[in-house]
Amino acid sequence: MDDVRTDDPGRCGQPDAGRSGQADAGRQGRPEAHQSGILFWRPYRSDVSLALLAGGRSTRMGEDKAFAPFNGQTLLEWMRDKLAPLFPHVFVVARDPYRFHDLGLPVVNDALPDVGSAVGVYSAVLASPTERVICLACDMPFVTSRFLWELADRSEGFDVFVPRHGEYLQPLCAVYSKRTLDAYREFIASGGRRIFDIYPDLNTGYLEMDDGRHGDPEQLFMNVNTPGELEAARKRIAEKKEGWRAALQPRIQAFMEASPLPIVSFVGKKKSGKTTVVLGVIKELRDRGYRVAAMKHDTHGFDVDVPGTDSYRFRELGAEVVGISSPWSYVWQVTTEEEPSLGELVRQIREPVDLVITEGFKRQDAPKIEVSRRARSTELVSTPDELIGITSDQEFPHYPVPQMALDDFKGLADLIERRILARV
Repeated sequence: MDDVRTDDPGRCGQPDAGRSGQADAGRQGRPEAHQSGILFWRPYRSDVSLALLAGGRSTRMGEDKAFAPFNGQTLLEWMRDKLAPLFPHVFVVARDPYRFHDLGLPVVNDALPDVGSAVGVYSAVLASPTERVICLACDMPFVTSRFLWELADRSEGFDVFVPRHGEYLQPLCAVYSKRTLDAYREFIASGGRRIFDIYPDLNTGYLEMDDGRHGDPEQLFMNVNTPGELEAARKRIAEKKEGWRAALQPRIQAFMEASPLPIVSFVGKKKSGKTTVVLGVIKELRDRGYRVAAMKHDTHGFDVDVPGTDSYRFRELGAEVVGISSPWSYVWQVTTEEEPSLGELVRQIREPVDLVITEGFKRQDAPKIEVSRRARSTELVSTPDELIGITSDQEFPHYPVPQMALDDFKGLADLIERRILARV
């Protein structure tokens, strides 16, 4: 899939009111035999599906790029394993569905005999069992789960929600609503082929990419159309494996790929000074302009409410979820039978933040920075392949990770910027 310039005729403009339409229900399902085996949380929302578009002709590639070898799998399998755990409904749209029977995902045929990106999008929206669907070309292997998380989260209320960087749009990495089905069908019947040509007639929203929050858009949306581009993508994967991430346990690498938000956990033995370090790092990151979510793990249980208050009495009488709201803040307290995983907790954050910092959660799979104080212990609780850094008043020569002083909050923030926020 190529970038689309918005300065071409009919490509952009103020969106008009959206159009409505009806659609058939699509099949639901997720691969069982082909999933990676590590699911950190349940699908984060039930109202958005993911459609992997594999109906292109691959004329410049010389072979069907969906089946091109990529990192020990096919390109489409790579996309499936990387992104499918985030969504309750994932399916493939293709011109020849029978070729994909081993994929472990539902496959739907192009709904119309016409050609062009509009047909793939129309077919995906028609088949989707949810009101909104992310249409993603199968030749974009570096689109991240956290980017799709934000794309879906901000798309509510729009007919189309599409990434935009500079003068370029990404119509095959965008969210489409079922309200527009009639408009798509009329557009295709009138000879329309390029889906972005209809954007000015719809209630189209844009996810602006030029602020750098998701890294370099050229890298994020790198697509594979030619043998040369395929080789460049393979090289990029190989280089990534050889970097600092390669030293982390596979489960931690997988967690980082799947997490919808950048996250780092400060861990260490009790009374090692974790809270002091976390406070210093939060202040440093806030001074740099980052929005931070912070969460502490309490193994002994806690109560955010005060006995005798109305909300406390609600919970005493059996309400599983109790909330308190004011003009300045709100909180939900949920009574559970089993503690949620860290991934499940992170996916519940709806406020716009750049980073999640936790204190504790040493048994979870987030990348960690260990806090160690000689007066407390000369040993660490983490293994080297769990850590991205150590902050301590002593040295650990057998741990090949960056090590800095307990009060070096600037150095710790620099480390987090390089390894967690940079997403490289």
